[in-house]
Amino acid sequence: MVIYLDVLVLINLYVTYFQILAVSVLTHRKIIWYRKLISAGIGGAASLSIFIPQDMVITLTMLKIALCFIITLTAFGYGGFLKYMKNVLFLMFVNFLFSGLMLCVWLFAAPMKMLFINGTVYFGIDTMTVILCTCAAYTVMRIIRFTLDRNGRTDRKYTVEIHNNGKRCILSALADSGNGLVDCFSGLPVIVCRKDICADISPPAVAAIDSSKDLSELCAEMIKGIRIMPFSTVGKDGFICTFRADSVIINDERQKKYPVNVLIGVVIGGKQEYEAIFNPKILV
Repeated sequence: MVIYLDVLVLINLYVTYFQILAVSVLTHRKIIWYRKLISAGIGGAASLSIFIPQDMVITLTMLKIALCFIITLTAFGYGGFLKYMKNVLFLMFVNFLFSGLMLCVWLFAAPMKMLFINGTVYFGIDTMTVILCTCAAYTVMRIIRFTLDRNGRTDRKYTVEIHNNGKRCILSALADSGNGLVDCFSGLPVIVCRKDICADISPPAVAAIDSSKDLSELCAEMIKGIRIMPFSTVGKDGFICTFRADSVIINDERQKKYPVNVLIGVVIGGKQEYEAIFNPKILV
């Protein structure tokens, strides 16, 4: 059977791109476009392992594992060991799902041209079939994510425990699916907290910004360690200061703890009814 190199690389590049997109949906992580393209390119290049001699089992196994970790690191960054391993496992799950869908196509449609060598699949089928299978896999991911999000409980009582600079702050929290604030650089969700309650654990720059009438007057040193991002609610627009705490844990009424990877946000010059508001999606 003739293997066309350009078809092999392009199809695997395309498939890897959608697999990364599916992982971003499952993990609620937004990925910068060039990270997606670079990661997809690595996946496409990895398909060349189909030409490695099959008796090099250990080498091939180590190569596949290493590629999985490299693609995850390139697409999502590190962000801590647990977060990184979570992304790796999700990528493996998506890979298994796509492989299963392609196997179903082979069993039921019985295409004549198919190769499975060194863990790399090559189908001598038309590109449209591959596109449809990839879109089907992505759709399944969206359905799973939607189901998990619907099962997120918003009627429980929560507290947010924030540790920063050797200090601790505990806030009563509201789980609100309407809080869709996400940092555009890191892709991390934002927990919106009341300024007066979390003043002790907030960086000094938060107080400096809140007391300033003109943000342009602030120097870089004064806002070190924080980011300022715009937000919009019904009938109100403004800015919010965000910073990364040493650790953030959400506790529910059953005393179950949820360590979360988030940013803490404080509304500039604003008031907030609840001590903290977070999106229940971060608990999934």
